[in-house]
Amino acid sequence: MASNLKFAVIGLVVLGILAVNSFFVVKETEQGVITQFGKPVGDPILNAGLHFKVPFIQKANFFEKRIMKWDGEPNQIPTRDKKYIWVDVTARWRIGDPLLFLQRIGTIATAHSRLDGIIDSIVRNFVSNNELIELVRSEGWEDAKKLLQEAGIEDYRLILAEESVEELDQPLVKGRERITREMVAEASRLLPQYGIELMDVMFTRVNYI
Repeated sequence: MASNLKFAVIGLVVLGILAVNSFFVVKETEQGVITQFGKPVGDPILNAGLHFKVPFIQKANFFEKRIMKWDGEPNQIPTRDKKYIWVDVTARWRIGDPLLFLQRIGTIATAHSRLDGIIDSIVRNFVSNNELIELVRSEGWEDAKKLLQEAGIEDYRLILAEESVEELDQPLVKGRERITREMVAEASRLLPQYGIELMDVMFTRVNYI
């Protein structure tokens, strides 16, 4: 009897260990990929709940499902009209394809490093290819004057020597909002290969030097 009880206890312990290593829970804020000996197995797990894997052989890898924030380092960049400005940029992104993300990126820290290279390069190109007024002006010249004054420019006419005040009252063909949309479009073509979906890119600060 004692021997049978001992085997029964051992059997229950083994079953418990197998159950713990066989089932896992994916939270509402997570998505997952199962790997076997380091290689992905099956489709990504996008739905929250209880899921199964082969114990000890397979591993569940979890990734953030929510939108995350990326902050770039402030950069000093010349505009097309040769005005040097300090530019601070932020972006929001999410893991759109956890399988690709695992294969190409792996970690959030690596993703931020990749975003550093891609977004910083695009921001530098767009700032260099646009004039200062286009980067700060959005909805009307009054808003532009306020932004320029906040940037430390007392007389906005100094940066627009070749334009008359009457010309400034005309509708702006290209402004900050359109430029940021174009930056998002440009970056969005480069990021899907890494399983990353870019939501938006925004200027948080533009300081005139």
